[in-house]
Amino acid sequence: MATMLKTGLLLARAACLAVLLFAIVCAMGTAVRPQSTAITITLAGQSMIRSDIRATAPAAVPVIQGLLKGDVVFTNLESAVAEKGETVQEDRGFLTPPEALDALKTFGFNLLSLSGNHAFDLKVTGIQNTIREADSRKIVHAGTGNNVAEAVAPGYLHTPKGTIALIASASGLITPGGSATADRPGVNELRVEAGDKENEATDDLPGVPGNTPNQEDSQRILQSIRDARQHADLVIVYQHNHVFGNHSFATIFTEGMQERLAPNDWLKKWTHAEVDAGADIIVMHGAPLLHGVEIYHGRPIFYDLGNFIYNLPPTLTWIDEPMNWESAVAYVQFQGKNLQSISFRPIALNNVGEGQPDIHNQYTNNQFLDTRGLPSPVTGARAGYILQRLADASKPFGTTVEVKGDTAEIKLKAGN
Repeated sequence: MATMLKTGLLLARAACLAVLLFAIVCAMGTAVRPQSTAITITLAGQSMIRSDIRATAPAAVPVIQGLLKGDVVFTNLESAVAEKGETVQEDRGFLTPPEALDALKTFGFNLLSLSGNHAFDLKVTGIQNTIREADSRKIVHAGTGNNVAEAVAPGYLHTPKGTIALIASASGLITPGGSATADRPGVNELRVEAGDKENEATDDLPGVPGNTPNQEDSQRILQSIRDARQHADLVIVYQHNHVFGNHSFATIFTEGMQERLAPNDWLKKWTHAEVDAGADIIVMHGAPLLHGVEIYHGRPIFYDLGNFIYNLPPTLTWIDEPMNWESAVAYVQFQGKNLQSISFRPIALNNVGEGQPDIHNQYTNNQFLDTRGLPSPVTGARAGYILQRLADASKPFGTTVEVKGDTAEIKLKAGN
């Protein structure tokens, strides 16, 4: 009889423990949960989109859709949304209509960074337009906000296979007043300092010390990554970067300097700190050229994926070399927290649009601009050339990119 009572007591305690554990799991909700199936994250180059491509270049739509397969499909919106009649007078204005976001959604994009240096081209109005139009279409985004707390906050994309967080920032060429503050809308800026000078990539700074991230900005971003780690299954960190060495962005690209082809030392150290804080994927644009890939502690760092949609005005010749019109789409697969594979598909963008360019006003939307710089997959020798360039750029990081015909894969080491 005593044995039966003891057994019953043990069973009751086990049942209570099971109920308690179940309650704890339920209380956690969807914060962080193991993924039972693989999740594919597709990363494209930046989208400097200037029109609703569904209307201006409908034949391109199925081609673009064919490149963007995955549970999560990401790009950076490199423009500001302008409502009808809203324009700028300054020599700067990468503006796009609200319907361009419908086009991006039709292509398959469900995760957007808004933290490009052109996000502020329509000033506060452009920031607020873009956020409002993305929200109205239920497109998850990060990188701008009505204040700095909103701008640094993660965006969360909930999928059947897990929750993905996005934190986004920008460095260099930020228009004065374009950086979000406690009481001002703008971009989540990561300022970069060269000694006692701020390196905004607008001026040559000969003889200054090496670049370092601003402490206040870096701590804010790293804390956002740590916070996202508690609420998401995977964390993507994006940076739109124009700060290379101690030369201005214009000097580096006008002169064709070698440093435009690889990340500066400060950026390598900074991205490692982001992974240490909890980033699972780091992706960047800004060169805008295809850079190498590093696998750091089992986490991929895409130092620059170049362009995906490049409606570039024909007068901007200093960022109009053949390599600007070639890139690759990356497909990253995770199984839970484990990196399983990374593959690439090379693309080329047409550098001649339809109709005639406007050579007097580089920011006037027209048929030539709207149909220029649209992606399509490439094959044969050109595919091999693009992928081999990616492989060569990745070698200094100890990353092996194996070219297999018209695609490529990263050879992951044991333990990744």
